[in-house]
Amino acid sequence: MKNKKYLILAVGITAILFNSGCQKQLDIKPQDSVESELALKTSKDVQGVLIGAYTAAGLRGIYGGRFQSSTDFLGDDGDFSYFGTFSDYTELNNKAITVNNAFVEGLWNAGYNTIGVCNTVLANLNLVDPTKKATFEGEARFLRGMVYFDLARAYGRAWNDGSPTANLAVPIVLKPTTSISGIEMVKRNTVAEVYAQAIADLQFAEANLASKSTYASSAAASAVLARIYLTQEKYAEAEAEADKVIESGDYALVEHYSDEFQVKEQATRVFNTSEDIFAIQISNQSGYNALNEVYASSAFGGREETYLNGQFFDMFEAGDDRINQVTDDSFTSKFNNAFANVVVIRLAELYLVRAEARILKPGADLTGAAADINIIRHRALLEDTEAASAADLLTAVKHERRVELGFEGFRLFDLKRYKETTYSIDGDGNHVDPFDWNSPKLIFPIPKRERDANPLLVQNEGYQ
Repeated sequence: MKNKKYLILAVGITAILFNSGCQKQLDIKPQDSVESELALKTSKDVQGVLIGAYTAAGLRGIYGGRFQSSTDFLGDDGDFSYFGTFSDYTELNNKAITVNNAFVEGLWNAGYNTIGVCNTVLANLNLVDPTKKATFEGEARFLRGMVYFDLARAYGRAWNDGSPTANLAVPIVLKPTTSISGIEMVKRNTVAEVYAQAIADLQFAEANLASKSTYASSAAASAVLARIYLTQEKYAEAEAEADKVIESGDYALVEHYSDEFQVKEQATRVFNTSEDIFAIQISNQSGYNALNEVYASSAFGGREETYLNGQFFDMFEAGDDRINQVTDDSFTSKFNNAFANVVVIRLAELYLVRAEARILKPGADLTGAAADINIIRHRALLEDTEAASAADLLTAVKHERRVELGFEGFRLFDLKRYKETTYSIDGDGNHVDPFDWNSPKLIFPIPKRERDANPLLVQNEGYQ
């Protein structure tokens, strides 16, 4: 058999083989599959697979940092310059991605690996203790829903770019594959179909999980739903989901902006702050913080390859405490703890989501929007916003998202929602070539290896 990677459906085999490791060696049969009743027998076995789903989601290729950094590099218009040895980052920053880009391929692999493990959990819920069944299903569906939304955003056109019911995103796979002979060739589903699947998964998670947890929670599901509805321009729904999290009282902004990023004298394991809604848990023994790798200076464990440009510093108002997240006038210090958790969702984002939704929803609430903006500004030691009109408040939200959430994986998708232009830059940080928000160059290609294995995967425009 040729050594091809059928990652879309074959990932389920890994989970089952992993859980069958306790079988005696003499019982192992030379076959290409392991029957699920031999591999998974108890609720504890399924729980072990669920833990594996979190591990898969936390790999560096996805929420361990490279989903965030890869999309930020593609959306960047000169906030930073990259002088490193990863050609994959150089391609992204230049808006000249090849179909063999390792980080683009890595996101696809890690995403479908996570989905595959979640599907294995969901296919074996009959084994789960009835008192835990809804929780197990909710956690698996939270992870699957969040991954599908992010894969659709990375590999498909933006929701506001043409027709979501016609534009292609990624394949929807809802069943695990337990044997090599069971591998199927699948086609890409539309953007609308993938969003609908993500929403269904997240709504189940929201209704069945605890409000707060180190793992998936109802609040985390509400937060991702708020992101989706904001993307779909369903502003009343986005406000409602953000409001659930903010008004729950389960989360609070940390007092100082720098406290959210928990940089210690020495790199060390930290725990979630009061602001963290969902984070990948990193420790000295496990996990990998790819944001530290790409953004931090060598003094803090990074590769010292991503330098901030004057454009970045010019964004900040006088007195903005967030500018203090820069060291040596060259690097962001948000990720200076190599063993800090990679925060995927935090409360500050939800205030800005709610502010934007309040501005743009039918029957706008401009007073409420300004109040949300000011909560973020006050933490940064700034005075109230002077914006009063809807247009000016939206400009204020855009500004706050850039200075508050920079380097956290939002830039590309904000660019597309706001229909703005980005640029490639030269070695001095100057703008060179413009790229409109709906340029095909701002969409990841389907990896060549996946298309070689499955010719049914139609390539995105502008790639071969």
